[in-house]
Amino acid sequence: MGTNILDLTQKVEEQVMSELLKYYSEPGVITKLERFQTFTEWLSPDPGAIYQVIQGLLVHDMWVSQYGVKYNPAHEYPQKTAYMEDLLDKALELDNSNLAIPRHPRDRVIVCCREFATLMCAFLRAKKIPARSRCGFALYFGWDGKYEDHWICEYWNGTRWVMADPQFDPFQQSTAIGWAFSAEENADDKIRKSRQLNPRDLKSNEFVTAGQAWKLCREGKASQEDFGISCPIKPEWGIDSLYGLWFVRGQLLRDFAALNKVETVPFLVRISKGLDWKPWRLLAKQDHQLSDDEWSMLDQIAEFTLDVDRYYSKIRDAYTSLSGLAVPDAILLRE
Repeated sequence: MGTNILDLTQKVEEQVMSELLKYYSEPGVITKLERFQTFTEWLSPDPGAIYQVIQGLLVHDMWVSQYGVKYNPAHEYPQKTAYMEDLLDKALELDNSNLAIPRHPRDRVIVCCREFATLMCAFLRAKKIPARSRCGFALYFGWDGKYEDHWICEYWNGTRWVMADPQFDPFQQSTAIGWAFSAEENADDKIRKSRQLNPRDLKSNEFVTAGQAWKLCREGKASQEDFGISCPIKPEWGIDSLYGLWFVRGQLLRDFAALNKVETVPFLVRISKGLDWKPWRLLAKQDHQLSDDEWSMLDQIAEFTLDVDRYYSKIRDAYTSLSGLAVPDAILLRE
């Protein structure tokens, strides 16, 4: 009797899924925590416990004043690109207590969303739990229709992938609910959405991956001018807007790299450190400078990121074989 083609297909799919889960349960260069093995061995594998550890070590740069403390630049990590061991080193430099002890906001490492997401990813991988950082856009910072630059952590709970935002702690969530109550338009809808939000299990209409955002813009289902980051622009940055398809493209390339375990810093981090993105030509180009082949490639990788489990092999192959997708070494320099 011949082999049943459906059984064979199922076996192949199971093999690919097993390989994928193994890949995302192992650290990359940025997420390795070898020097903190004693701590990670002690650390609970419960994502909720890991949440609390991260929130006790880090504070988001745009939220510092909200916690009632003064911004201290000395609490920023000094590296151009922070590897996760660098963050823990900085945390111990500021307060040499056990890493499980929550720090007062004034004693936490000042970071951005990428560090929250990627440190959670690193801790989960250290516990052999499949996890990956995802770059995209959040809608829950005000529910005003804008897609805000953001990173979250996606992890495998044994049956499905869960999108979690370790940055969005109870204080931030309650503050966001307060914004909804004070909204001048659609307050009831914003209050409902804010109350229903579970940052430990986000829905696809609460966090939009970069590939989803790219597709929405390319198909004309959303305005590209709604995608970016809302913060004051400094003259030295040399830009006049932080919104547009160019921004979505950068997010897409960063997300694609993160799916290959290369978690780069966000756009503004390099800019604010006096650096630029020129070494990564596909990211640094203006929209009108892209070739037809490059547009096509970006459309294709966006499609891949919409179903990582299905296109896992293609994501890995494309990253190493297609020109412009791999993050240049110059972007990943620590010093």
